[in-house]
Amino acid sequence: MNFLIEEQSQLKDLEPLLTQIQAESGVVSVDTEFLREKTYSAKLCLIQLGIGEHQYCIDVLAIDDLGAIKALFSDTKVLKLFHAARQDMEVIYQTLGVLPRPIFDTQLAAAFCGADMQIGYGALVEEVTGVELPKTQSRTDWTRRPLSAEQIKYAGEDVEHLEAIYLDVKARLDDADKHHWYLEEIETYYDLDKYVIDPEVAYQRLSGGGLNIKQQYILKALASWREVSAQARDIPRTWVMRDEKLFDLATQQPSNEEQIKSMGVFGRKSGSYLAPQALEVIQSVVVGEERIWRKAEPLTKPEKSLCSGMMRHLAKRAKHLEIAQALLGTRKDMEHLFRYRQSKKLMNGWRKSAVGEPLLAYLKEHKA
Repeated sequence: MNFLIEEQSQLKDLEPLLTQIQAESGVVSVDTEFLREKTYSAKLCLIQLGIGEHQYCIDVLAIDDLGAIKALFSDTKVLKLFHAARQDMEVIYQTLGVLPRPIFDTQLAAAFCGADMQIGYGALVEEVTGVELPKTQSRTDWTRRPLSAEQIKYAGEDVEHLEAIYLDVKARLDDADKHHWYLEEIETYYDLDKYVIDPEVAYQRLSGGGLNIKQQYILKALASWREVSAQARDIPRTWVMRDEKLFDLATQQPSNEEQIKSMGVFGRKSGSYLAPQALEVIQSVVVGEERIWRKAEPLTKPEKSLCSGMMRHLAKRAKHLEIAQALLGTRKDMEHLFRYRQSKKLMNGWRKSAVGEPLLAYLKEHKA
């Protein structure tokens, strides 16, 4: 049965059940509905909890005190079930200031069992339970009120079958003796740096290897300034300036406001106050001695062929291990391992023996 919790008194009535779950070290299924198209951070609109046979859709926009939900999420004795947890974890942390832990991510667990890395909740529900879920509300505006019966039904279904999927994929993990791999990977989900964006490291979202050293430092400074501006105005960073325009400013290095305005990097209205700010950033950059991004030489045709061979070897390893290939590594990972014979991703943790060392052996065998 599905319940909408849209008043503080209703959440108060739910608290004894939440307290019981915590006392019994129980399991709760969790999903969220949010909107992030017009704001810097996602706007949390609804939290869905699946408890036994019931689903509770909690209207975050209507309830001021969510202390009971925060207590549930922060209780390390309660296992929180998610599907594709990262975005839910991000919006919960940014809104409530608490990161749910421990969690079980059915999408990640399924990938360790050979499913596609991006397998959807509906596909897993149908595979495990035979139930085909409708997708009628997948692009709805969750900020609009009142919520319709169809919206609440759709939201509740997102947690209705999570426990059944959890039991199924956990059993498969245990049978394949991969549960320790899964536990090691899920630990990365608790890294707060993934959910808090520091403007000083905003440049890491970009790739400036093709720029000279001065251009790199300008690009880094502009990326930081853009992030601060977007945060302050609570708008998407691309509404301040798109990535390609950051590169235009870094490479052309305009010397006055009019030149910036003529480049079309800002809108007509925003340019009047953003152009002076961008100019100040460019003119005040202190250029360091070390490059920020490595400049990688293009791979030769034989080197590209060898990296393709590494990808084929990776595919064979994925098939042998019965694990999603994308979970093991990507083409970018292969090229990095080829260039430097080292990889923070492939040569650490469970991936080292599963794929990193076999790939280095492949390179040695082919005398690369």
